[in-house]
Amino acid sequence: MASSSGTKPSPPVRRMSKAHGMMFDLPSNMGDSAADIDLVPSSLPSIALILRVANEIQDDNPRVAHLCRVHAFKEVNRMDPTSSGRGVRQLKTYLSNKIEEINVAFRAICNVENLPMPLAHLISDVKLYVNDMFDWLLSLYGFQDLSDGIFKNYESWCDYMHRGPNNKRYPPGYAVQQIQLIYIALYLLIWGEASNIRFMPECICYIFHNMASDVYETLSCKVHPVSETNQTTAPDQEYFLRTVITPIYKVLLEEAKKNKGGKASHSRWSNYDDLNEFFWSENCFMLRWVREGTKYYFQHLDEIPVPNEIANPCSIQGRKHKTNFVEGRTFLHLYRSFHRMWIFLIMAFQAMVIIAWRRSGSVYTVFDEGFLRRLLSIFITSAVLNLFEAVLDVALTFNAWRSFQFSQILRYLMKLIMGAIWVVILPIVAHNIGAIMAIWAPIILVYFMDAQIWYAIFSTLFGGVLGAFRHVGEIRTLGMLRSRFEDVPPAFREYFLPSAHHDSVTKLSDKSIKQKDMSIFSQMWNEFIHSIREEDLISNTDQELLLVPCSSSDDSVIQWPLFLLASKIPAALNIAKYFKGKEDAKLIKLIESDFYMHSAVVECYKTIKCLMDDLLADEDDKKIVWKIYDEVSNSIRERKFLKEFKMSGMPLLSVKLEKWLKILMSDYGDDEIYKAPQITKALQSIMDTITHDVMINGQKALQGDSVYRNSKGQSFENINIQDIQHKSWKDKAMNSVSRLYFLLTFKESAADVPRNSEARRRITFFANSLFMNMPTAPKVGDMRSFSVLTPYYSELVRYTDDELNRENEDGISTLFYLQKIYPDEWTNFRERMHKKESKEDICDWATYRGQTLFRSVRGMMYYRKAIELQCALEFSNQNASSEEDSVRVQALPDLKFTYVVSCQIYGALKHSDNSEDQSCQRSILNLMLMHPSLRVAYIDEREETVDGKSEKSYYSVLVKGGDKFDGYEREIYRIKLPGPPTKIGEGKPENQNHALIFTRGEALQTIDMNQDNYFEEAFKMRNVLEEFKPRPWRRKPTILGLREHIFTGSVSSLAWFMSNQETSFVTIGQRFLASPLRVRFHYGHPDIFDRIFHITRGGISKASKTINLSEDIFAGFNSTLRGGYITHHDYIQVGKGRDVGMNQISSFEAKVANGNGEQTLSRDVYRLGCRFDFFRMLSFYFTTVGFYFNSMVTVLTVYLFLYGRLYLVMSGMEKDILENSIMNQNKSLEAALVPQSLFQMGLLLVLPMLMEISLEKGFRTALADFIIMQLQLASVFFTFQLGTKAHYFGRTILHGGSKYRATGRGFVVFHAKFAENYRLYSRSHFVKGFELAILLLIYEVYGVSYRSSSLYLFITCSIWFLVGSWLFAPFVFNPSGFDWQKTVDDWTDWKRWMGFRGGIGIQPEKSWESWWEREHEHLKYTNIRGVVLEIILALRFFVYQYGIVYHLNIAHHSRSWQVYGLSWGFIGAVFLLSKIISVCRQKLGKKLQLVYRMLKAFIFLACLGITIILFKADDLTISDLFAASLAFLPTGWGLLLIGQACRPLSKGLMWWNSMKEMSRAYDYIMALLLFMPVAVLSWLPFVSEFQTRILFNQAFSRGLQISIILAGGKDKASPK
Repeated sequence: MASSSGTKPSPPVRRMSKAHGMMFDLPSNMGDSAADIDLVPSSLPSIALILRVANEIQDDNPRVAHLCRVHAFKEVNRMDPTSSGRGVRQLKTYLSNKIEEINVAFRAICNVENLPMPLAHLISDVKLYVNDMFDWLLSLYGFQDLSDGIFKNYESWCDYMHRGPNNKRYPPGYAVQQIQLIYIALYLLIWGEASNIRFMPECICYIFHNMASDVYETLSCKVHPVSETNQTTAPDQEYFLRTVITPIYKVLLEEAKKNKGGKASHSRWSNYDDLNEFFWSENCFMLRWVREGTKYYFQHLDEIPVPNEIANPCSIQGRKHKTNFVEGRTFLHLYRSFHRMWIFLIMAFQAMVIIAWRRSGSVYTVFDEGFLRRLLSIFITSAVLNLFEAVLDVALTFNAWRSFQFSQILRYLMKLIMGAIWVVILPIVAHNIGAIMAIWAPIILVYFMDAQIWYAIFSTLFGGVLGAFRHVGEIRTLGMLRSRFEDVPPAFREYFLPSAHHDSVTKLSDKSIKQKDMSIFSQMWNEFIHSIREEDLISNTDQELLLVPCSSSDDSVIQWPLFLLASKIPAALNIAKYFKGKEDAKLIKLIESDFYMHSAVVECYKTIKCLMDDLLADEDDKKIVWKIYDEVSNSIRERKFLKEFKMSGMPLLSVKLEKWLKILMSDYGDDEIYKAPQITKALQSIMDTITHDVMINGQKALQGDSVYRNSKGQSFENINIQDIQHKSWKDKAMNSVSRLYFLLTFKESAADVPRNSEARRRITFFANSLFMNMPTAPKVGDMRSFSVLTPYYSELVRYTDDELNRENEDGISTLFYLQKIYPDEWTNFRERMHKKESKEDICDWATYRGQTLFRSVRGMMYYRKAIELQCALEFSNQNASSEEDSVRVQALPDLKFTYVVSCQIYGALKHSDNSEDQSCQRSILNLMLMHPSLRVAYIDEREETVDGKSEKSYYSVLVKGGDKFDGYEREIYRIKLPGPPTKIGEGKPENQNHALIFTRGEALQTIDMNQDNYFEEAFKMRNVLEEFKPRPWRRKPTILGLREHIFTGSVSSLAWFMSNQETSFVTIGQRFLASPLRVRFHYGHPDIFDRIFHITRGGISKASKTINLSEDIFAGFNSTLRGGYITHHDYIQVGKGRDVGMNQISSFEAKVANGNGEQTLSRDVYRLGCRFDFFRMLSFYFTTVGFYFNSMVTVLTVYLFLYGRLYLVMSGMEKDILENSIMNQNKSLEAALVPQSLFQMGLLLVLPMLMEISLEKGFRTALADFIIMQLQLASVFFTFQLGTKAHYFGRTILHGGSKYRATGRGFVVFHAKFAENYRLYSRSHFVKGFELAILLLIYEVYGVSYRSSSLYLFITCSIWFLVGSWLFAPFVFNPSGFDWQKTVDDWTDWKRWMGFRGGIGIQPEKSWESWWEREHEHLKYTNIRGVVLEIILALRFFVYQYGIVYHLNIAHHSRSWQVYGLSWGFIGAVFLLSKIISVCRQKLGKKLQLVYRMLKAFIFLACLGITIILFKADDLTISDLFAASLAFLPTGWGLLLIGQACRPLSKGLMWWNSMKEMSRAYDYIMALLLFMPVAVLSWLPFVSEFQTRILFNQAFSRGLQISIILAGGKDKASPK
């Protein structure tokens, strides 16, 4: 069926069965007719026919095509066994390479001897053809076809379940290998067809256990020969899917629906882990495997019961109970998971307080009986804390008790009883608890987070030392590279040459070794330079300077790249010209002191001789040249060079040589008529200069030569013009001519080559990695095969011309912006295209600068290119024909590398009528056509008729690009699924999972859509895969962690901050986590997985809805819990893009904070926290959820400090404290808060950045970067993001509501409207900022504590800094945030948004009401615990009113409760009046407008009159009005929060609409307070320019004309 999407008419539905060659994923080029037919010699015409048939059926049936080639190979051997015919040996070599990789496996799998043959279902007289064991299993169980597997996890499961592993049972009469392969095939056939069940590895083990037992019984029952014994087949190929997988899938789907899109509590539904852990219990064997004739199934699989429900599979109240663990939303999980740490911290704190309370200071105090008694009380505390932990064990797992075994329940109860026994009644100390808490609560919180601060310092120091020992940053500049470049080729050989070649090299002489090293290295280096030229990072000139001449091993001169030799010859000529000495040794020493100067002199000297030998046709002329060279050699050898040659004539000789080289490089129409005489004249001039101006006795020396004496007429007349015209001479010699001309004429230093900073970074990093601790690469044939998997959903694939030229509101197009961001790359691109670039070329150039799928695919396909080059390097040293080499170079990359892009919506894109979807689909199709090795997996939805009913069927489909000329994709595999795979768990891991079965090899690299790769890094993949080798001193790794380079750091200052922060985490942070802490997990891509280990243990991520929001890190948790080992490696890197705009970054931080909140509740964190040793547990805590919890504690400390001071001031206790001399002189309480202030301002986050930048760029660069970051307000940025982390982490644990946040990966550096910023940050930052500001104002007005203390001043200033950052950072970091015209437009947009009424279908971006409803949506779905905690937190806003009303002048210093009661009466009156006005507006606003206005006027006059009376009668003052506003505004906000938490009650009391209007009024007030400073600053013209400089300083330094961009300049440079 043809379609407009460019899909080739497809055959009927193809399942992965034997008819379609499922067994082997053959290389995509094995059917290349040009390669097959052209190699067939004319003497073997019949072979050409066989190969033509193989080529024609290759796509539809690759297995039969393979058998055709095997038959062709046998026929060639029969027809010409001695390979005497022309071309026969090459054909045999080609065919043998086609089949040698799979022959052994093919024979093993095809061994079906002695197996009972099945009969077709319901057709007793028809015998099925069974060609291999896959066919045997297919016919027996109805599988779709897959391959390969391993049993380690299955055997561990059997040990845990006290069952014998069935894969170890071998029926008599069969070969062990044959049975093993049957079991392997069975396991992976189950895994391949399991779909979503792949996330439940123990469920798969259980299915395999029973089916393996059934296979064993089937084989053991055989008593007759094959021809006489048969086994009944499964009804059809989908029988296993329908009877085993689909019922389990339906259970998963039903449970996932109870999740309600992430809004339901985790305790109300069962996730993947709950259902998988059911198979951790022996009760799972109650689900018996049943075979009844032709049918088989698992009993009760349609409703997996929990242990106590086996008799009645129907779940209670339609809900299954949790298994082993309950993810309840409470912060107490942090205590339960890390109780050992909390017990230690609390006991240590108690001990320090007891010791500090003894003021004697004597050592003998420890022997005091009373002191020891108090000190031993820490054990009572320990007992209480252990009892608390036991209580939590019982309370937090109660909903899972139905799944517990009796031994588990008994353990929990005994733990609780023993904890209660050890608890004693503690003495109650009578003190003013309020005052103690006000003073000590912030100090205690700082104590608990103190370890986080020490970890930051500790990790910075040791991570830096560890990086230094790993040689990070040893080559960080081009100057360092020049000084060590001669060591690079030997290092390259050491790491990248397989051992066999290495042994052959070591037999050569030292000089030959250097030549061989350079010859091999030059091929890779030049390919590297060509790749960065293709990426437009360097110009043509830079490329010429960086390339290494590809010299053969016979060359006597090692030629270095020109950027090392630039200006060396002119410098040497100057040294020689002005040399005043008489000894040759001193001049030679001066030249040899610069290695590259000496190399340049030697190269020029020998190159000139070679060129003259090639040019001169007359032997006598050649002998003259040889004579001069002999004179030079003899004089140097006899140390009389300066006596026989004048150095003053060398510059003149250089000029003559330049003229001669110009003639050689010129292009004349008639070489014989014009060029030959010009060459002759130039050579004669050179010879005249040598004999007269350079040689002291030149004429005399040459006249003594018989050749010179006998020469008649003019010398050098006979030139080899015919050789010069020959193409081979031009290709070889002209490179030498141009190189020689450059060496003689280039007088400038090449220190700035290449000029592009990214090119410099890549070159220096690659060179530096050659001196790091990297494994030696194996031969290409021995390297581990691997796959790369990239999940794609709806991100940008490729820019179109319309997208690039579409202008924004400022009149700026994306193309114009990119031209200004990357001016040098745009210039290089135009140079590469010879200024004739097409629109498609421009689109490609722009696409490769964004975070696009095109960029990711191009980067990953470098792996194939690198393997091809490695094959060429390896096979070039073997005695093999060129045809054989080319075949291996083509075949091995396909065998070793597979790239799959999991684009789940590709099928929907093909059938979409939307133009954007069609464009996206065509772009993906073009990618497949551009890269034949690329595979795209997608989910296909089809309407099929089953039993006369139309049903939707779902398939996982793998396609590749077809012929480049037909423009279609070709379907490779199609696997039916039990249902839609992405509706159960999180989208990204489900997307990865459905495509996982299409990957191959021993390793799997996960690559995200915002990543890039580089050719030189892809070249190291062989080496890094060797890390999977077990070492004597460590276990075999299961995940290899790789470092990342953030390539978006130059876009803006925000992008630079984010880049530095991310870089420090993925380098020094993960380096330290992996070793020595051993708590590195999987923090996203580009880590490399041990594929077999992970596919048998639940996959490369976890997918349960909401709880596994950060799906990547759970793969690391799972790997560690199952005995895996995770490492990190600094010698290889992958590019990665990050968010570049303020709102993008905040969304990303919110997403990560949400994910960490869910991790806190997870069973994985609990189990790791309990099973790690104490110190590893500490490392785990402070590097994962502990970091986010401490970020929240940092903010909480500020709150407790200010509320504590507010309590002391308002209660009058501050005076008593100040009068206490001991308390007044104790500054330690203030000093304890200083670390919190440093953490709050983000200064501790800067420490790892400084250390890593110091390592990789030098200390001066790090210091300069630190200063620039502070000038660009980095502390403001980090303080703002601290608020983001704290808000979303806390809210996730309290109320849930976590969801994937699409941050967007475009170039977002344009103006965000005020309304947008308010929507994003109102509740997370602005409300909290205003709250802290009011606290500070009240304390400054009413408080006098510690006013003279500098430390206190620092603390309060840091809090004011936090307030300013939270309130105004979004506007400071908003491009054009202080532009007057945009400020006016923003206010207009804000008023429109506030006034627009909401309703069904109205988006939050359009209406304040819709936004307000969505902003509090999490409260609709929170549990009763969340509601209660929300109410308790809201009660803090009543403290203001309680304290301030007693300090009003109108209160006359009364402490009566009547004052407080009257204040609530005032609030009630205000609410009543607002309700009256609201009701009157509804009733009278339309029909009786005049009455409504008069009523409002009356209320206003009445309020005004009452106020005047109070001024006169009760001493009300203006200050009282301001104080009352500070008292009552927080109270009103607290009432709003309580009303929102009690939503049903508020609606029942008819107060909901009034609350909404009250909230609108508060938002108006907050917006006005925010907008006024912004408007004032916008009115000042210099502020906008200053802001632009802060935001885009990095871009300015690279020539970014941001002022033109933000002004909306129309004078854009033409693309051409």
